[in-house]
Amino acid sequence: MGRQVGAREAWRASVASVALVTTCGNGRTNVMAAEWSLRVSLDPVLFAVFVGKERGTYFLLDSSGEFGLNYCSDEQAHLAWVAGHYSIREGVDKWSLAPFSTFPARRISPPLIEGCVSNLECRVVSRFETGDHAAFVGEVLESYYDPNKSPLVYRGGRYHRLGPRIIVPTERG
Repeated sequence: MGRQVGAREAWRASVASVALVTTCGNGRTNVMAAEWSLRVSLDPVLFAVFVGKERGTYFLLDSSGEFGLNYCSDEQAHLAWVAGHYSIREGVDKWSLAPFSTFPARRISPPLIEGCVSNLECRVVSRFETGDHAAFVGEVLESYYDPNKSPLVYRGGRYHRLGPRIIVPTERG
């Protein structure tokens, strides 16, 4: 079949990690699934998360200036689905819809999610508008990871596990 034309289809063919963004403010704590998050600097360690400007998470992040970035393990697809399909702006308590297990962060107010591949405590150091989203760049204040977990990936509107490692002929070991 070969190459096709279509921006939406090309975007759906890409692969992304899945993160759960935790925020709090105004007496409310929220969790949102984020397909669009990534490391943007090594020194200092900075991660960015992109949030729609109409989302409840946008307003919580904008007012609090901090967030938890919790990269899902492949055992957490249901949590990601719940966090991504319901909205705090509609008054939905996502925490009660799935077995989210949390632990307290050391340097930020929002909780972190148990069972993730990694958890990052971030303080917003930069923010910019980009189309219908805003990028919140956070400096990592604390980080945790579980080397026994495998990441959840997202492609074409569905969740997947990583497959076996591919050894490149020039690679050693």
